[in-house]
Amino acid sequence: MRYYPTARVRRTALCVAAAGLLALTATSCATGPTSRKEVCDKYDALGERLTGISGVIGDPVFWAAGELSDVAERYEGPEDLSADAERLDDISDADETDTNELSNSTQSIAALCGHPLGLGQTFPSG
Repeated sequence: MRYYPTARVRRTALCVAAAGLLALTATSCATGPTSRKEVCDKYDALGERLTGISGVIGDPVFWAAGELSDVAERYEGPEDLSADAERLDDISDADETDTNELSNSTQSIAALCGHPLGLGQTFPSG
């Protein structure tokens, strides 16, 4: 009788891959509340991606919109960012957008951070 270790190796490799994927997923999913700083950092990151862009926007902008949506949804300050978070989530799943749509979708966040999208940087509150 011959011994074929390939089945055992495959099962071991599959288990290792599954464990790695589970660990990566668990560490990359933030679920806790966010602060003004976190929201404004993501807002500024989205604004940086818009510099010099007009018309159809590429994948990095949709990724940044999704990240901003996530932190805005979890924000627990006195300002209500839920409407902005919902609109940004819709944009992050879309095929195209423009700077006007993004600006209109971040009005509450712009008020929180103290500047329009893509214009200026957020200063720490003291």
